[in-house]
Amino acid sequence: MSSLFVTLGTSPAIVPEAFLLPGVRFESVHVLTTEKPDVSLLQRFFQDRAPDVHLAISRVDGFVDFASEADHFHFEEVLYRWIIEANVPRQQRYICLSGGFKTMSAAMQKAAAVLGAAEVFHVLADNCSTNAKGEPCPPSSIDEILKARDQGHLHWIRLGPEGGWPQFQQATSAEFPLRVVKQDNGVRWLRAPDEAFCIRLREIVERSHNIAGAWDKLPRLPFPVLATWPGTALAWLEQPLDPEADRDWVARLPKLELHCHLGGFATRGPLLDQVRAAAAQPDKLPPLKACTPPEGWPLPHQPIKLADYMRLGDNGGSAVLKDAGCLRRHCELLYHHLLDQNVIYAEIRCSPANYANPHRSPWQVLCGIRQHFQDCMDWARSASNGPFCHVNLILIATRRTEGDYRAQIARHLALAVAAAEHWTNDADCRVVGVDLAGYEDVNTRAHYFRDEFTGVHRCGLAVTVHAGENDEAEGIWRAVFDLNARRLGHALHLAQSPDLMRSVAARGIGVEMCPYANYQIKGYPLDPQKPSAPSDQPRPYPLLSYLRAGLRVTVNTDNIGISAASLTDNLLLAARLCPGLTRLDLLWLQRHAMDTAFVSPRQRDSLLTAFAQKLAQP
Repeated sequence: MSSLFVTLGTSPAIVPEAFLLPGVRFESVHVLTTEKPDVSLLQRFFQDRAPDVHLAISRVDGFVDFASEADHFHFEEVLYRWIIEANVPRQQRYICLSGGFKTMSAAMQKAAAVLGAAEVFHVLADNCSTNAKGEPCPPSSIDEILKARDQGHLHWIRLGPEGGWPQFQQATSAEFPLRVVKQDNGVRWLRAPDEAFCIRLREIVERSHNIAGAWDKLPRLPFPVLATWPGTALAWLEQPLDPEADRDWVARLPKLELHCHLGGFATRGPLLDQVRAAAAQPDKLPPLKACTPPEGWPLPHQPIKLADYMRLGDNGGSAVLKDAGCLRRHCELLYHHLLDQNVIYAEIRCSPANYANPHRSPWQVLCGIRQHFQDCMDWARSASNGPFCHVNLILIATRRTEGDYRAQIARHLALAVAAAEHWTNDADCRVVGVDLAGYEDVNTRAHYFRDEFTGVHRCGLAVTVHAGENDEAEGIWRAVFDLNARRLGHALHLAQSPDLMRSVAARGIGVEMCPYANYQIKGYPLDPQKPSAPSDQPRPYPLLSYLRAGLRVTVNTDNIGISAASLTDNLLLAARLCPGLTRLDLLWLQRHAMDTAFVSPRQRDSLLTAFAQKLAQP
């Protein structure tokens, strides 16, 4: 059955004329009008001529006449909600545009386009009657209306259906309620409590116009939601990132972290104090060592060797994480740090065997790490509208050149395989990959461990390899072609082989760069375009050239505590190391992290949605 929706001005005859639309039988008629019109003719018509039809008459409270734009917008807000409240399917909704002021008709036509209608139509009546002065006029009484219909003096101009906007197909009166001010003789006085519907409508219109304006830019935007931003905001994104002025924007930006070592987080200061204070067996904790960073840290005047860099973390890592209480607190503090950084997804690297002891096996340690992060995730999910970060784990297999190093690596990889088969729900914290880490040189390149990684590949675990941080491009080549690495840690020497760089770009292999750690160990020129920069500086940091070459570059932290730098700090330092890095480039870094994260397609879609929801216009 069908329902008629019609607005009413000073001519009540328009309602029965619309009701007489040929070929349609209406089950209900909904009338919206001002406080003025006499509706007795309508009530008599339906009582006498269509008693089985439900007649619902509503007035807009306080709306007597159109005296201002405010009157119109309040009427329009009530109109949308009035149609929604009737709860009539779009396929049964007939909307007449003929009643009331021109602005009322315009609002009705707009509502039909937005909410949809089976048919939109006008009704016109010839001057087939006479008024008290004997002048020709349209029919005004019930008998005159019916006579005009029978004699062909009523004309219905049928404009066809309206599909409605998909954004409002599920709109309900619970979302957009109306307040009934009073009721009298079956007539309701309605008022909208706010302008929420019209505001939402204007937002959609603006977004649609922005999308049309940015249509040719879509292939160059990392996230489709950016096309809904105004042109001024897109132009702002295309400007170079300002490491000082843009700090707040970068801090609020949703982020992904793919290269973060668990043991390198709480390595000194208050964080380490909190970790040690949580010890289950404090008497067994080793005494603190003197680990003083070089002058100027975290931006030292001279680079340090990798071994010296790692020694700065001697008070953290396995020194304290062998204790179950310290490990739990360490994971909790890291998780809250990720939330503070607006990280929505992180892959944390850990070495459970390094934290094992005679009373806790590597498997038990791994179960503990995983459970601590899962508890944090569950807590964050339970917080209403609070921040949330999904954490997955990457197990580290460390290169060595002495002892039974292959057996040690095989044990780590076997642990990863068992974990991947044990935790399979991608909504939970789980092991998603392995990392071949440790010092690189010609004797520890990836191809030496190819056989050990066979089981990892066969069970579907992803592989990332520290390659090209200390070794030459050949070490990267071995990681890509001998170990099928999906991501490369640092890859600072990739430009030594243009052919390899093109292959890495074509394969979509991720490149995990860590600006603070790379600067601290390699000494790349800081602010190289400043007039005071010496002419004999070493080669520039390759991040921007990698981006321009089409590589899926990401920015990460490596060791948050050792480097004394957050993810926000690393992103800002990237702009200092790479003048010309734009704000849009920064978003591309996040998109690359999303595309190269070790997640399922379903989880990647969820991350895209979460990122779009959190990404705020500047």
